[in-house]
Amino acid sequence: MFKHSVILLLLTVITACANRSTNLTQMNTDIRHYITANDITAVDRVSSFRFHGWNSISDEFLVLTSSPKRKYLIELLGYCSDIRWAHTIKLERSMDSSLHAKFDSIGIPGQPALNCRIEKIYPITSEQEDAIFAIKNPPEEETSNQ
Repeated sequence: MFKHSVILLLLTVITACANRSTNLTQMNTDIRHYITANDITAVDRVSSFRFHGWNSISDEFLVLTSSPKRKYLIELLGYCSDIRWAHTIKLERSMDSSLHAKFDSIGIPGQPALNCRIEKIYPITSEQEDAIFAIKNPPEEETSNQ
């Protein structure tokens, strides 16, 4: 009986992890689709970039803020584990006053092995940021009592 309980528990955990991974992959796909559908163009470099804050979206996307009106959707090169759970991040920049795609990276303090290269930088509006976060946190569907 104990063996069956352990096997059932392991299967449940494996299924939950697989579903979470599928959901994360789908969210990344949905974000890329939003970028394409809304014709958001990537830039190679942001000059006069002053890091003010950030918000995690997924293992491949986050939003960096330079000022209340200057926000950037950052696409990382591939899977960047733990970035969405990090409490703080650090920017590794080739130039102090700029942010460069393909040269700069984002890491988590205390985890020197985790440096995620910035693949693309998309300037976005506050409205676009809200729409992207709606992909991450879709509104709950209302259930009808029939």
